[in-house]
Amino acid sequence: MFLADIARQISKRHTNIHLRRVFIGAFECACFLEQMILPDSITKLLIVEMDDAFRRHLAERLRTEKFKVYEACQDTEARQILQRKIIDVVLLGMREFKQGGLMLLKAIKEMKPLTEVILMTPAEGPSLIASIQAMKLGAFDELHIPFDMNKLMERITAARQRKIEREKAKKTNIQDKPQGSDAK
Repeated sequence: MFLADIARQISKRHTNIHLRRVFIGAFECACFLEQMILPDSITKLLIVEMDDAFRRHLAERLRTEKFKVYEACQDTEARQILQRKIIDVVLLGMREFKQGGLMLLKAIKEMKPLTEVILMTPAEGPSLIASIQAMKLGAFDELHIPFDMNKLMERITAARQRKIEREKAKKTNIQDKPQGSDAK
């Protein structure tokens, strides 16, 4: 269990407001330390899914494959995690979110443009138009539930690789620009 997970669990158990504040501070500190300690080789995922059982099962399966997994059941919780954490790939459940899922996708891409998003949709899920809209908004891929875990892991790996390549390209562009010049 990572430091931030421990601090979060402890803070949830205490009702004393002063203790909660101490633990929240410890949680924020642990989040920072976790980002510093966590090797770059570990893919950091955020699963956003309203179905608790499905989300938990998927998270546990991915943890056994050595992914660092964060979970959110609501868009506000997902936004908070994205603000505090470095996330490589978001697995966005579209089953219950429908149009709200597209709005969350747009918000994710505005907050963290390099973070890749894989949509998880039921086979009878969103229309072709919604899928096209999602791709236009920046979704990396769409997988239909139920999906093969090996296929999911392949797509996660490809999404993370794309993020790494885009980060390198961004750094190269920044380094290539002459400093202190206003050349257009």
